[in-house]
Amino acid sequence: MGCGGSKNTNTKDATEYDDEDYDAYSPTNKTSTQNSPRRHYNNNTNYGNYNSNTGSPYRSGGTQTSPVSKYALNNNGSADEFPEANDKQGYKRRIRNDLIRATSGSKIEDIEKNIEKFEKNHMEDCGDLTRAKERLQYLKLKRDLRDAIRRSNAGVLERTIAEAENSRYAGQLRPQIEAAERKLEHLRELNKYSHDILTMDQATISEIHSYHRPPACVHDVMAASYMLLGHDESTLRDWSYLQSMAGKVGKDSLIHAVREFDSSNVDEATAKRVREILNYHDLGEVRVASNGAATFHVWASNIVDKIDKDREEENKRRQQT
Repeated sequence: MGCGGSKNTNTKDATEYDDEDYDAYSPTNKTSTQNSPRRHYNNNTNYGNYNSNTGSPYRSGGTQTSPVSKYALNNNGSADEFPEANDKQGYKRRIRNDLIRATSGSKIEDIEKNIEKFEKNHMEDCGDLTRAKERLQYLKLKRDLRDAIRRSNAGVLERTIAEAENSRYAGQLRPQIEAAERKLEHLRELNKYSHDILTMDQATISEIHSYHRPPACVHDVMAASYMLLGHDESTLRDWSYLQSMAGKVGKDSLIHAVREFDSSNVDEATAKRVREILNYHDLGEVRVASNGAATFHVWASNIVDKIDKDREEENKRRQQT
């Protein structure tokens, strides 16, 4: 009779189960012959048959094993480390080994890269980082000395030599420091010889350029000077070529070429030939013809003398070693 009607005595209470119904749903009675719709459905799937080979790994009888706790004890009775911790330790071990390997080499970029990686991971020094930084400083000083020698710049050489001398590696870098000091002395000597030319006014250069048919001594001296500067003798026999070269300005000018000149670039055969040409004419003869040409005569004579002296000193050093 609706919501308030009398109770149907033929219907079981929702909270009451007889033995037969309980046995049908009880998980402990899996051998029951009762055909529950749920049991029938699960027997046709991989979800309900707990004794199936494809059953849940958390039920007995399955082929899968239950996951082992990270805190489970190993055979030695100690707790296993987390995989994440193992990976992190292995990663840091590789970083340290890479730094040690780089330190044993001579590549500055390689050491710098590995130092940066080492410090970024906040790793303990253990002496490895200190050794890497010391090695890096030594290699940089050695590189700077080598580069300064190649650049042939007196100011750069002075600064680089001072840095190496004031470092803790002065003893180890002694051969490189001495080579840089020889180069510096060499450049100072060249600057002394070229001083008169570098202070020469444009009027003197114009005088040489203005000759249409110069005296032989002027032609020969200027040809010898340009040979030292790297020009081929065959092209210098034509005065018009020399005249055009003397008329250049800026970075192509004769003054600039003398300023950038390095006698170490002159081969022995060229130096010998220049001396022969200069010996054709006395300095007094050249001075009477042209003060500018006389200045180049003095410069070229000093340069070939220096080349001979430098070659003798180099031969002595080789014999001593």
